[in-house]
Amino acid sequence: MAFLLVSIDEDDKRLQRYLNEMKFPFPVARVKAETAEQVMGFDNIPATFYVDRGDIVRYYVNGSEPHGDSPTRVSWFVDQLKGPAGARR
Repeated sequence: MAFLLVSIDEDDKRLQRYLNEMKFPFPVARVKAETAEQVMGFDNIPATFYVDRGDIVRYYVNGSEPHGDSPTRVSWFVDQLKGPAGARR
């Protein structure tokens, strides 16, 4: 399983503050907003895609969530993708 954060933020300092605060243990790819919209189909709002091993988007969160990107919330989605009792598909 792999995670990749895609950032369209043009402000390097703001992005670095966010990454330092959240302490995500995965890589960050930076793309221009125009590229993200054209290639990935989203614009300048937070969007989270949870993709299974078959490259199918199983969960999609558009915009900010009231509880944020907490590790507990992300873990719930990951557990769902793994299936019952964390089984691999």
